[in-house]
Amino acid sequence: MRVLHLGNTANNGYLNAKLLRRAGVEADVLVDEWHILSQPEWEDAPLEGAFEPFESLVEPARRVGWRRPDWVLSFAEWNPNFRRRSWLGERGRIGASLPSLVREHRRLRSLDGVDERNPPRLLDVVRASVWTKRLEESFGSLAELFGQYDLVQAYSTDPILPLVTGARPPYIAFEHGTMREIPFEDSWLGRLLSLAYRRAATTVITNADVVEQARSLGIENYVFIPHPLDEAKYTPGPSTLRVELEADGAGFVLLSPSRHDWDIKGNDKLLRAFGEFVRRDRPNALLLLNEWGREVDRSKALIRELGVERSVRWLAPLPKMRLIDAYRAADVVLDQFLIGTFGAVAPEAMSCGRPVVMAFDPAHHEWCFPVLPPVIDARTSEEIHAALMRLAANETERERIGRAGRAWVEAHHSSQIVVQKQLAAYENVLKTRSSPDGAGANLQGT
Repeated sequence: MRVLHLGNTANNGYLNAKLLRRAGVEADVLVDEWHILSQPEWEDAPLEGAFEPFESLVEPARRVGWRRPDWVLSFAEWNPNFRRRSWLGERGRIGASLPSLVREHRRLRSLDGVDERNPPRLLDVVRASVWTKRLEESFGSLAELFGQYDLVQAYSTDPILPLVTGARPPYIAFEHGTMREIPFEDSWLGRLLSLAYRRAATTVITNADVVEQARSLGIENYVFIPHPLDEAKYTPGPSTLRVELEADGAGFVLLSPSRHDWDIKGNDKLLRAFGEFVRRDRPNALLLLNEWGREVDRSKALIRELGVERSVRWLAPLPKMRLIDAYRAADVVLDQFLIGTFGAVAPEAMSCGRPVVMAFDPAHHEWCFPVLPPVIDARTSEEIHAALMRLAANETERERIGRAGRAWVEAHHSSQIVVQKQLAAYENVLKTRSSPDGAGANLQGT
């Protein structure tokens, strides 16, 4: 079986391809994003130093002895402004290809799954065509590339690409937060992505709370698969950073690696809770924050207002090999405090044996996990503060929760489970496509 993982938001494509290759599947990944968090080097290279958000990590990784595997398909040249190039600047080529664009617009409007109230527009097709042609400057004909595989697994907004190219192999849409809002936007991206989700052979849901959006979109076949996680790498162990922090006088270490986006992560709730915790309970506590996100300055202003600047240390965004060391350094890891579900941070931290405090809604997860994870639910500053007091006062309890988290990952979120669930989805899709009536098993909740 040959599978192309199309797109690499947050390295999910790279990680899934790597895990599937361990299981003997011929899996490749096309890396079409520029942010450091979506470069394979960020996940596996032992990088040192700080990096700009759209800096190429290829050469820094080579200097420390790490090279991209040959199953990673990369752009011909580095161009972080790839998606910022004006599509209007390509008027000449658009004009020359207008007849084919009109035909493609008609084809899309005729497909089952089109929202008759807001169908794709010709301008939507033009925008998607420009995106496709830019990719083809590096990867050649996408239709021909897709045709070399039995399946295409498309991430984030990339399911649009097999939709508009009329790809021969079936494609699977892989959501990781992109289903919450984008498919419902009155925009070219929203209209095409909603159609791409409905036309997919199946949709992989990794964020448990978006199942209602899937049903609202009319998606009939979906399957929950946890975010890819290599628990053989994310393990408990000693920490160089912890030794450094203790030498500087830190007595209780908290880590919050989430980006600073208050309306999504609830960073302000955490900061207010920490301010109270330092004043009333543990003056030698230290909070480690990642300096990334749209509202870093806003968080820094609140820290100044709370008078706890000396108790906060800002870290540059950490490549995953160094983030593992930071997880191990922490007594407690803090995720987000609004959404009620988790992405990568909580399972990574639990895999490293650390207790996790976050907003956690069991109702979001009961349909996809037979046993709920042992995270501590906290949704207000008062609840976060209470959780910190409880954990700070009882090292035995912290260790118990940490061991329980590691055990839960091994039983319910392991790389083996991720691979098995993907292979089951692939088998179902290929069997469905080859059956005379095209009828396949419903994947919901499997």
